[in-house]
Amino acid sequence: MTALIALTTRLRLARLALVVPAELTGTEAADFAAAGADLIILSTGDRSVEEAAGEHAAARGRLFGLPALLAVDRTDVAAAAHADVVHLGRAPVRPGEARPHPYALVGGRLTGTPDLARLGGDGLDYGFVGPAIVDGAVGDEVAAAASALPPLALPAHPVWFAAGGITLDTITDVLAAGARRVTVSTAVFGAADPLAVTRSLADAVAAAWEADGGSAAYRLDAFA
Repeated sequence: MTALIALTTRLRLARLALVVPAELTGTEAADFAAAGADLIILSTGDRSVEEAAGEHAAARGRLFGLPALLAVDRTDVAAAAHADVVHLGRAPVRPGEARPHPYALVGGRLTGTPDLARLGGDGLDYGFVGPAIVDGAVGDEVAAAASALPPLALPAHPVWFAAGGITLDTITDVLAAGARRVTVSTAVFGAADPLAVTRSLADAVAAAWEADGGSAAYRLDAFA
């Protein structure tokens, strides 16, 4: 279990979320933190609760001392693993009921612009907004989120990640539309060199942060 301020700060500073397929072990998943993944979501797949909790423990041990956040995708696994982050996806579970401990963070997929209201307060601590790419162009939901909740504006807005269709070919357009956090999975795990693709995606988002005039003040505010 990690202190609330540390979890909140790490979430605010996160830039690249990675949804890891169940075929990878927890140790293998954790290795992507060194390539730039800030939020690593472990997929349970067909694992039992005990097996999934064990993979979470292995990943957490590998990540000890690193700032990356580690999430699981089911509430029963989160409870067994005492996870710090739970990713609900589209599951109809209230965030308050999903927290395995009082300081845990809960995130999920937002299905439309009105869903942005679920961020913050007693709702989700972070959300995935998308699809980010529709027919080769940036989707309306990402553009709407960037307008309504500028990611690096002060005071700090709730955290959201653009998700869906983001690749090395499309990430520039997503960032240009105002997103400052992205979620990937297929673009990484369908690549010949997943770690290299992760580094390239992380570098692209980092460059967008550095080019954003509000990023320095935002980083300081993240620790408030």
